[in-house]
Amino acid sequence: MSKQPRDDGNDPIPVLSYRVGAGQQLYFDFNDSYRSTAFSPSVRVISVYSTGAGFFEIGDETVTANSTTSHYLPAGIYIDISLGSDIVARDNYKYIAITSLDNEGTLYISERE
Repeated sequence: MSKQPRDDGNDPIPVLSYRVGAGQQLYFDFNDSYRSTAFSPSVRVISVYSTGAGFFEIGDETVTANSTTSHYLPAGIYIDISLGSDIVARDNYKYIAITSLDNEGTLYISERE
């Protein structure tokens, strides 16, 4: 039986807690692609907030981001990003990389499990 909180219809509400001591701040600019430190293998979702617009990729230790084919992340938006729903996927997606087209910023990352 689920230990998740329940709504008025007694259906579970999926809520992931923030992993203790697992917040990261990643400065980025338009000069290079910047990568986070490795996420815990138990993490299924990361929540991110950026002070500047950027382009991101999720991947292994070789992941890089670029302003041509990477995913766009606008400034000032808090979003959740799935790292995969099974162990194989989580083992292959352990980092986030970010870069910018013409500005700088800080990417705030919270690991969720």
